Amino acid sequence: MSKSSSKGSSARIGTLLEQLQKLCLAGSESKYEHEKIDVEQLRYVTNKIQQLLSSQEKCRKDLSTKFADGLSTLLVVLEMSMDTQLTLNILGCLCELLTTGKRASVLAAKGTVDIILRVIVNASKETSVCEEVLLLSHVILTKVGPKDRKLCVKARLTGALQVTMNVVKNNTTFFKVLQPALQVLKLYSANSVNCNSLAKSGAVNVLFRVVTSCGHKRVICLKLVLEIIATLVKSKSCASKAVSYGAVPVLLQMFCDWQRTDHHHRQTNIRKAILNVIKNITMSRSGKKAFIQADGIKTLYTLSLETLECRELEGVNNLSSQILRRCFPTNKLPVSTLSSPLAFALLDLDSAGHATVEDLMDDSGEGESTDVESEEEEDEISSASQDDKEALDGGNKAGKSESKAANPNKQVKPRDDLAMYEKFFPELFEFQVEVVEPMEDEMFVSYPIVIPTAVEEPLSCSPTGQSHLSNQLDSMNFESPPGNSEGSQPKTQATATQEELTQEERPCSVENSTEEMDSNGHIHSVLPIIKSPSPDVYGHYPPTEPEPLGQKRTGLQRTMIFRDIDRQIHPLRVINKVVFNLDRLLRQEPDVPDNCLLAVAKEQFKLGHSRKASNSSMSEGERSTPEESARPLKFESRFESGNLRKAIQVRDYEYDLVLNPDINCKHHHQWFYFEVSNMDAEIPYKFNIVNCEKINSQFNFGMQPVMYSTTEAQEGRAGWIRAGASVCYYRNYFTRSREATGGQGGKTYYTSTFTVAFPHTNDTCYFAYHYPYTFTMLQSHLLRLESTLNTSDVFYRRMTLCNSLAGNPCDVITITAQPRRRDAKSIELLRNRPYIFLTSRVHPGESNSSWVMKGVLDFLMSNFYTARHLRETFIFKIVPMLNIDGVINGCHRCSLSGDDLNRRWIYPSMLLHPTIYHAKGLLLYLQSIEKTPLVYCDFHGHSRKKNVFMYGCSTAATMAASSSSSGEVDSSDLVDSVRDRVAELSGSDSTSSMDPSDIDEDPGYRTLPRVLHNIAPAFSLGSCSFIVEQSKESTARVVVWKEIGVIRSYTMESTYSGCDQGPYKGYHVGSRELEEMGRFFCAGLLRVGRSYFYRNNHGQLSSNDNEMQNADSSWIRTSELFVPCELVSSGVVI
Repeated sequence: MSKSSSKGSSARIGTLLEQLQKLCLAGSESKYEHEKIDVEQLRYVTNKIQQLLSSQEKCRKDLSTKFADGLSTLLVVLEMSMDTQLTLNILGCLCELLTTGKRASVLAAKGTVDIILRVIVNASKETSVCEEVLLLSHVILTKVGPKDRKLCVKARLTGALQVTMNVVKNNTTFFKVLQPALQVLKLYSANSVNCNSLAKSGAVNVLFRVVTSCGHKRVICLKLVLEIIATLVKSKSCASKAVSYGAVPVLLQMFCDWQRTDHHHRQTNIRKAILNVIKNITMSRSGKKAFIQADGIKTLYTLSLETLECRELEGVNNLSSQILRRCFPTNKLPVSTLSSPLAFALLDLDSAGHATVEDLMDDSGEGESTDVESEEEEDEISSASQDDKEALDGGNKAGKSESKAANPNKQVKPRDDLAMYEKFFPELFEFQVEVVEPMEDEMFVSYPIVIPTAVEEPLSCSPTGQSHLSNQLDSMNFESPPGNSEGSQPKTQATATQEELTQEERPCSVENSTEEMDSNGHIHSVLPIIKSPSPDVYGHYPPTEPEPLGQKRTGLQRTMIFRDIDRQIHPLRVINKVVFNLDRLLRQEPDVPDNCLLAVAKEQFKLGHSRKASNSSMSEGERSTPEESARPLKFESRFESGNLRKAIQVRDYEYDLVLNPDINCKHHHQWFYFEVSNMDAEIPYKFNIVNCEKINSQFNFGMQPVMYSTTEAQEGRAGWIRAGASVCYYRNYFTRSREATGGQGGKTYYTSTFTVAFPHTNDTCYFAYHYPYTFTMLQSHLLRLESTLNTSDVFYRRMTLCNSLAGNPCDVITITAQPRRRDAKSIELLRNRPYIFLTSRVHPGESNSSWVMKGVLDFLMSNFYTARHLRETFIFKIVPMLNIDGVINGCHRCSLSGDDLNRRWIYPSMLLHPTIYHAKGLLLYLQSIEKTPLVYCDFHGHSRKKNVFMYGCSTAATMAASSSSSGEVDSSDLVDSVRDRVAELSGSDSTSSMDPSDIDEDPGYRTLPRVLHNIAPAFSLGSCSFIVEQSKESTARVVVWKEIGVIRSYTMESTYSGCDQGPYKGYHVGSRELEEMGRFFCAGLLRVGRSYFYRNNHGQLSSNDNEMQNADSSWIRTSELFVPCELVSSGVVI
């Protein structure tokens, strides 16, 4: 078309619009004659406008932009029109405008939706309803309606909702009218009130009649009506009506037909729409019952199994698995009771005369936070999972109740027993100005605090046959793996080699310290220990290279769910044979004296953990028979840190495993550590741990469990390795009781599953959630460090702080440098060194924290340049294992009292939480003598985040976070608590209106995380947080910050999994990397200690790191952190 004709058309439509405006004006003035004169003219003008709009895009564009007033005139005429033909002409004009371009928003802004709705209602009231008007009106609404947010409400109030429903009802087979009506009805059904109104008018039955009439040809209408039904049946009343109509069998038959006829998968959306309807119907009890009665489980399972590997049907199979999992019959765990078969008899607090009032209040009114992962772990919840949201709500409620019990705003009563902690600080009083040669025996003399729980026979009153294993390693001969033996002469001076620092060429085992353990170590366990596992005998050599994270296969969770469903459909294929039952073993086991248990353990050591020895605990009824096609595996967990309650063989090479809860608890199932034997090589065995509780796990993101092979260890390749294929974590069909979920019903457990092909036949292998680090390993490690101690350079003391509930010693370690001379100035410098206070393993299942602590201890005791400077700068107070009983008995989170010790720091009980009580006593003592620690750090593990990171405490960050989340329930309590802290630090009471930006806060708490981010490969600053949450106010980090006044109070979290940043991205974090993190943590303390060096050089101590911000950032280069002192002194490193 030429430009001249285009301009002519544009001018023509402009003229017609002007004429239309004049006719409207004249009609408004001549009220009595406009019907006789104006209607014909209006018909003519609007018809001409429609013709121009239908033929030329230029006219359509000009009408919406150049002649915007003319568009408004058309809408005014439409609103006033009482003539059917005139209405049709204007509706035709609007339809032509909406054919191309983005003009729907322009029309919606001019009130088109309101006018069209009135047109629909008026047309429905006519004696002879014009179907063409209703059709065009609905076509316009399909395009303009989504632009109006109030469409649903307007449709209901004007009555258009029922009109549209009547159009659908009257045209169930007339698809020209039906399609736009269904599109509009889909828009209306987005409102729940509209859905209820439609349900009352019988919409469900009408829509299912439409479904039947659509068949396989009317695909668009079928998809629309299914989507509308899926929205409607979200209501329970609609779902019940659908069930009464017999919708479930109809839908199942439809799905079968489409699944079998759509060979090229061109109509997968139809199948998804059908399954969405079924999914929403089965949300109700009646729908679920109807689905099961229609044999829906078997139907969907069979059809989905045929297309399980088809990528085009990924979404269809996902929906099928969701429906099957929801409708799958739930079962109870195959255990007699949810409580642990192990029990520890607690003291009666009412008869305990020395229990304080605070202790009694704290122990009687505690609400345990079951969903909190670690000291600071937040629930990471998918918005699509309702169960996950409920879990978060439960965690928040638990946190609130716990906080109320702790009452953090209450003034903590000063303790009057701090004088007894003076003996744990020999560095402050042992050195005198006169030169005195210390006796060798004084190095390891310890004076434990005797408390009522530390009796000679602490386990004799236990009702389940518990016993303690004393002198466990007496007179045992150990042999080192080939090529890894050490000299028999103990070292008397620390060497300056990298081998000594990292211990990478030396196993972490008990073999080098047998005699010392006999005389000093007594392991008291609730769990009857019948053996020592191979890792404690042969040690652990970490792999030389980081192990890559596993690759998750697409659709793996769905495949596992289908395998579980197969058990229900084909129950005869399930073996269901119990091959290990700790409950039964405990009931059958007599009260064996400790010396008999020790004899059993010795015998197993002598046999080298052979298959015969490892299987000796199995009963005769659990042994395999020659007639069986696949001999069952043998399981064992009665060793230190072991956790396995029951093993059930469900298929030839598949086993369901049930974990023990923490002692005196009914939950906390995560940590596992068990032995497997009697296997065949190169056959994939599948293990399902069926009673996990967390809503998600790093098992879904590449993490693998660890495995230890005794055969490999005997051949000189001892060590834990990441193992397992097809590793995933998913929700199963075992229900959780209301007792274990805090009163919430309808919750189920989760399954951790992995498959392993063993490399050796008849091997004895061990599986664990993470690299185990037992109490025996800790004692062995400390004795090894002490055997290489250079007493002329290192001041080292290991003393027993207290005994645990079961009677195991809790050590506190002091490490610093010996004074250079015994004159007054040198001794004064030693006493004025700042303190660094470190704790670890308050949660027994977080064994990674112990590996980090091992790296710290190895580094501090080494002869490296940085280590020497640290010893000369600081005094280290270290409690390497706070929850000893939990570690020994294989617990995940709690102590023998059933309490999470990291939620007991505000009011710890001397009777029930002795290690926390006395660890806090050490900190309070330091505060009382005005030697508040410079840094406090509690080492933890994190199961749902990657990398290593820190949580700290910041007043400004907490107030800023509470301001941004002011809608939260507990934010006001949090702000009040933090404001109290601000007032305490500032000495002012006027903090009620303080802005976070006005807080004058020492930024030194950020220094250590920043330094670690720069030097430690596994550390991530982006994952760090300095917000004090309400539910964490009773943790060590927050209590030390608030009560003791330590600005640099941290929790350092180490992942169980791997890293997603830095040099280790895509790799697991192993024991080598964790020990390395401990060394880098120590190196990072040098940056924090620079203020102390400035004091030595300038005669004053800076309390703020801001004074050193302009100093050289490369004060000690990273390459020089781990250089032996000899190289520095010889001038090799400058």
